[in-house]
Amino acid sequence: MKYLVTGAAGFIGSAVSERLCAQGHEVIGIDNINDYYDINLKLARLDRISHPAFTFIKMDLADREGIADLFADQCFDRVIHLAAQAGVRYSIDNPLAYADSNLVGHLTILEGCRQHHVQHLVYASSSSVYGLNQKMPFDTADSVDHPISLYAATKKSNELMAHSYSHLYGIPTTGLRFFLRFTVPGDGQIWRCLSSPKRLLKVSQLISTTMVICAVTLPISRYRRRDYPYTGRDPKNKSRMDG
Repeated sequence: MKYLVTGAAGFIGSAVSERLCAQGHEVIGIDNINDYYDINLKLARLDRISHPAFTFIKMDLADREGIADLFADQCFDRVIHLAAQAGVRYSIDNPLAYADSNLVGHLTILEGCRQHHVQHLVYASSSSVYGLNQKMPFDTADSVDHPISLYAATKKSNELMAHSYSHLYGIPTTGLRFFLRFTVPGDGQIWRCLSSPKRLLKVSQLISTTMVICAVTLPISRYRRRDYPYTGRDPKNKSRMDG
């Protein structure tokens, strides 16, 4: 099958692209390589893919004509839409970046899927949509009507837009509400890692559905704290992708 993966230079997008290529699929990856964080990290991820079935195109989701032409030229079977302007705090100072990438960009992908009869669209939502929800643990049936950041509001909008397109045009869509996760690469023990802040090796987005082993509170700074689910290696689950 032929896949479009947006956000292909991201942590999740690059890993998904690698996995699809390894399974024998053709992958077109797009990313605008913006400087929200170090672009060298993004470029290194793209270099790591290095597979003949993978083609990278630098493109912005808000480029309506470019995205339309891409769908027309490539005839994708399925789309995995992971690109977005991320970050809750960044949205306070740069709100228009979220309108361009998360709203206009999401709509260009939906339109491409509609016009070219894509079999299935999988897109990235966010756990941020739960907003002021006090119920723990979160559930997909919970109300998400009270987002507390512009980023969360755009992600809730993405879910509504996808639902509308699915209803109107029969496009199968699946939204994934990603959480940030804390993990230790390999077989390292979480408690060893927690005992030394220098050994907090990775905070990254969850690539696949996994069982949350425990929840830990990590000091991010003197004034901020937040919870992360810990997803360590499970020898019984060979499909898990750690790190």
